[in-house]
Amino acid sequence: MNQDLPAVIHEVATLEGHEDRAWHVAWNPKRPLLASCSADKNVRLYAYSKPTDPAASEPKFSHISTIPTGHAKTVRAVAWSPSGKTLATASFDSNIGIWAQEEDGEAEEGAFNPAAEWECMSLLEGHETECKSVAYSASGNLLASCSRDKTVWVWEVHPDYDFECMGVLMEHTQDVKCVAWHPTEEILASASYDDTIKLYIDDPQEDWFCFQTLSGHTSTVWALAFSPDGRFLASASDDTTIRIWERVQEHKWEYVDVLEGHERSVYSISWGVGKPLESGDAGSLGWLASTGGDGIIYVWELGVGPSAKDPSRKALTHRVIAKVSEAHGVHDVNSVVWCPRAGFEDLFATAGDDGAVKVWRVVPL
Repeated sequence: MNQDLPAVIHEVATLEGHEDRAWHVAWNPKRPLLASCSADKNVRLYAYSKPTDPAASEPKFSHISTIPTGHAKTVRAVAWSPSGKTLATASFDSNIGIWAQEEDGEAEEGAFNPAAEWECMSLLEGHETECKSVAYSASGNLLASCSRDKTVWVWEVHPDYDFECMGVLMEHTQDVKCVAWHPTEEILASASYDDTIKLYIDDPQEDWFCFQTLSGHTSTVWALAFSPDGRFLASASDDTTIRIWERVQEHKWEYVDVLEGHERSVYSISWGVGKPLESGDAGSLGWLASTGGDGIIYVWELGVGPSAKDPSRKALTHRVIAKVSEAHGVHDVNSVVWCPRAGFEDLFATAGDDGAVKVWRVVPL
């Protein structure tokens, strides 16, 4: 046990049903739904609710639907639109599926029928090989995708599930593992097997372009996560480290810190708002969860405090607040994602090579 840590990671639910490794999970931002995807080509959807019994503190999860996606190969990633009405699936068959439920004219605004069937509204083709990651921008107006074909695509989202390619970015020299959007601005980040991170913006006069390359990792960069306030970017690597980059000017990011502790590749990170563990945590930048090939989940609290070198200056601070080993037994953990919904800030989900999806809660001691 980690006696000296201020919190523990408590297992809330183990959600089984995938017939092959589970790759990724995504929480619906508006509805009580969790989606998972797998090498079995299916997406599984789980509903959850706050406990009605005041003595119980854990939400209850139940499987409500399985989407047989029709993808010819593994579904590697899933992403919800900010409205929560659309789900995108990225597959090793090189395509992206866009899924939604048929809208019921009678249903109240915001209401949804969990049992209503999910249909493929659009299929985005263009990548030459395996699609690895997909992400919606904060506005929901843009969708990004990346692939082993070394490209990042930016798609504009039009009404009626129509998508228009706005740019094909060919900056990376190897397989692109991950795409992530800034939480408020249309800044896109991508991570690659070429050990770098690229940052892109849209030039009103031109097209999308790369305005900075972040180097420093010594091996594949697997995952990216912006801080909730958008001032920092975290990157996770095969080199076992997580690097933190700070935005120092409008179009300039700098390396400021490294989080170490993992023994093997860090495959996934997620940066949530967290909850203050002690009163006076005003400088908190939230909680970062990390996991990977060592089967360990770390939860780090990040903040801004006086610099050790010069107390009159501010510096990034970090500490591990909770840790769990063998999260999925002997298996790799492929994904970790915080729940974005209010009231569930201490909840996160993981997906593993054992085919299971697990839900966890950070509980202060």
